[in-house]
Amino acid sequence: MLETSDFLKDDCLKINCTVGVVVSEIDCPRLHSIHVPASDIGSHFGMLLENEDGSDITFNVSGEKFRAHRLVLAARSPVFESEFLDVTGEEDRDIEVTDMEPKVFKALLHYIYKDALIEDAESSSSSGSSVGPSASDTLAAKLLGAADKYKLPRLSLMCESVLCKDISVDSVANILALADRYNASALKSVCLKFAAENLIAVMRSDGFDYLREHCPSLQSELLKTVAGCEEELSGGGGKTRSVWGQFSDGGAETNGRQAQTWGDINGGAERSQSVWVEVVNANGSGRNNNDNNNSDDPMAELED
Repeated sequence: MLETSDFLKDDCLKINCTVGVVVSEIDCPRLHSIHVPASDIGSHFGMLLENEDGSDITFNVSGEKFRAHRLVLAARSPVFESEFLDVTGEEDRDIEVTDMEPKVFKALLHYIYKDALIEDAESSSSSGSSVGPSASDTLAAKLLGAADKYKLPRLSLMCESVLCKDISVDSVANILALADRYNASALKSVCLKFAAENLIAVMRSDGFDYLREHCPSLQSELLKTVAGCEEELSGGGGKTRSVWGQFSDGGAETNGRQAQTWGDINGGAERSQSVWVEVVNANGSGRNNNDNNNSDDPMAELED
């Protein structure tokens, strides 16, 4: 019967169907439009801060007084919320702030009321020339600490964005330490990747000495990032990489193989100065790159 059907001709089956498309609205050019300006709520709250109208709390920061509004602070920060809204019966309060400079607290209030960085924080660049602890002296760095203290994630990201522009071979170690201390995960990730991509230059900087002295745990995270960069550069091919390092003087034995420290590469010191890389092929075999050669580059074994 199928052979005699009108729908089968020359070994081709003919199917008649109707397709319908349901649309919720008609998309057509608009001849007229009404512009809606950007929100100006920040400027209104900023005037509230500047005029001090209705303020009900005073912060004393190193002798400088700042008037503010408990409800505004509580609405913006969960730390202020737990501190102010759980207390009843107090019409006005004086609070001593001992762990922050006046200019930092002023910048903090500026953000809370206006949802923007104060101009000094946006231009507090260290010009990429900071080494050691000097990178932490910028207003953006100190404001990052305030953002972490009062649980203000948007302010934290704003400060991270400013500090990110300052990353250089000399400053990356200290900025990495700041990011780790104040839970700035985005900035920390950028610092780790930059340091891994410029590892030898970073290790020769004074900033790396600061990192090793104050934040030794970050060295292992940096080494893992180096391993990740090495794996990306390998381009796959059934091969995986693992980097092992023991960050202590004199090295350490790991499964019978020596894992040495990065040590001080300045001044020709004789401390252990290398890490070894084991390349494991798909069949499980591997090679050890921890041979003591005479190369002038202590990190040469990290490069193929």
